[in-house]
Amino acid sequence: QVLKFSVPRSSESVARRPMARTSICFVFFVLSISAFSGNGRHLRNIVRSVHNGHTSWNSDAEIDYAFNFSAACEVVPDNKTRVMLRVIVPNNHGSTALETVLMSSPKLATLCSSDVWQCEGHKLLDKQGRGSVADELDVGLMLKTYSQYWDVERPVLLDKKTRWLSLAAKEDEPLSMARPPRGLFALGVRSLQTAYVIMYKPVCLWPLSHVVARYVKIDPTNHARRELMELEEQVVLHKFLVSQGRPVLVVNYADLVWNSHFTKQRLEAFLPCLGPLDMDFVPKPGKDIYPGNNMKISSGVKSYGETVDPMECCNYELGIPRTGQRGKCLRDDERPNDKADFLGGLQLFLNTGERTRLSQATLYLDSLADL
Repeated sequence: QVLKFSVPRSSESVARRPMARTSICFVFFVLSISAFSGNGRHLRNIVRSVHNGHTSWNSDAEIDYAFNFSAACEVVPDNKTRVMLRVIVPNNHGSTALETVLMSSPKLATLCSSDVWQCEGHKLLDKQGRGSVADELDVGLMLKTYSQYWDVERPVLLDKKTRWLSLAAKEDEPLSMARPPRGLFALGVRSLQTAYVIMYKPVCLWPLSHVVARYVKIDPTNHARRELMELEEQVVLHKFLVSQGRPVLVVNYADLVWNSHFTKQRLEAFLPCLGPLDMDFVPKPGKDIYPGNNMKISSGVKSYGETVDPMECCNYELGIPRTGQRGKCLRDDERPNDKADFLGGLQLFLNTGERTRLSQATLYLDSLADL
């Protein structure tokens, strides 16, 4: 099932606009992890395109494909297949809020029963002393470990990835070709299908995280550059995944919190096999979450959004979905509040080229999150 939406020419032009070179460290890292994979050559070409100042696709057909997305599963899924849903969100950027919404479905299996921090798979590998880059790239080890805690009878298996985001590209092909671990195989499952939700957070929303607020106060320049690198990682990863034909949905954290009905519709269309989602779901201790998860959730995402004004907290002007009026972090000369450290403040710590890259990466993701 392919869900097609019309894309304004302005959105297409976002995908064609050039992006200045990304950080040398990021490029080297992505190239190093993809050098020996079957899909490594294609990923290297995408990274080289970004490094050389281009984010354009090779043809209009590729652009059209990038701005459509396929549903990740059927309403009634095939019993011989499981969907491995990989949520790609940087640390401290709202991954728990997104997971809370997804776990409102009784058809989603999480890793929370492992009793590790924030139900994150890499923390489970860390706990077992297998938390290196090489261990995370060992897909057999990953699936064997995770399947001990997933409820494998459920059709969608969640893996929340918050570190080393670029590894998701390296892991994709091995996961799609992997033999299901013993527990799944015994149930008659013969294949895993990967699907992705990439969620980004507009940079001016950093005050919503106490951890990030500390980073900004300690070294605002370093944090601004880290935000830029993570956004560019998500752009590169998105382009790679759609080029491989994977189902991918891009979500704006601001829409998750303040345009929750819009986000609910998009998530349900992308994952019809989960059924209806509850944007105000609160996980129950001992059933959905456990002490070691350290998930202290007192209200649902929708209720939380109703208590926080995006302009007041962060100088973020909320958009109106699918009207062309997208949300944005206001510049110094646009914002009504006298605050010194929001988007304008963070941009002041970036050089001219970095500011351009930040704007282009944000526009690219904004276009996809508005579909």
